[in-house]
Amino acid sequence: MTKAILLHHAGGDKYAFDKLRKNLLPEIESIAFDLPGRGDRFGENLLHNYKEVVKDYFQQLKNEISTDYFFVGVSMGTMAAFELCHLLLKENLPLPTHLFLAARLSPNSYKNEKTIIGISSDEFWNVVQKYNGVPEQLLAHKELREFYEPILRADFEVLEKYNAIQHEHQKLDIKTHVIFGNEDTNNITLETAKDWSACFSKDVVYKEFNGGHFFVYENEDVVAYIKSVVLNEK
Repeated sequence: MTKAILLHHAGGDKYAFDKLRKNLLPEIESIAFDLPGRGDRFGENLLHNYKEVVKDYFQQLKNEISTDYFFVGVSMGTMAAFELCHLLLKENLPLPTHLFLAARLSPNSYKNEKTIIGISSDEFWNVVQKYNGVPEQLLAHKELREFYEPILRADFEVLEKYNAIQHEHQKLDIKTHVIFGNEDTNNITLETAKDWSACFSKDVVYKEFNGGHFFVYENEDVVAYIKSVVLNEK
């Protein structure tokens, strides 16, 4: 059976995928990974560098690799999925059959982002609020914000350091679908997403869905689309 490997957004954990995992069954089994400092790995130290994130995911992935698996990455998870493919290629391990890259632009599209490192808590939460779909109860409760802020700051620092690098990878030979929400407030549109095509030797498919930055978790049409692609391209 084909297997979906699910990589979460910044500040998230594997439980964000609970609904999607259920709806992928029975045709597609799945596994969602946690990074340190959240979910089942809450007691572990947070990571602050994208290479550490990719290495951590790689150690988890090695036990799950088969000849028939694919990645679904959401936002920061999209970055991780893309970089994992290059690491798998370097290690001469089987690549995924498909990539579903959600809610993030191509690696070199974020050069002018403002820094979050060292900014005040209030300034930081103003940045977080632009990611439409952040739960109101999180924004409204000081205790919840204090709990999640270190996790979010660490993940945003990972992305900031990644964004600052000029990425020059060889093109990947993987069937890739770049998916995005039509209400995403982070400048992710069909036009801005098209730079992903330069990263792959195969034609990239672009697909818009109803929803904001976290549409993958909320829109059941995403599951239907993934199933249609993966099961019909055997």
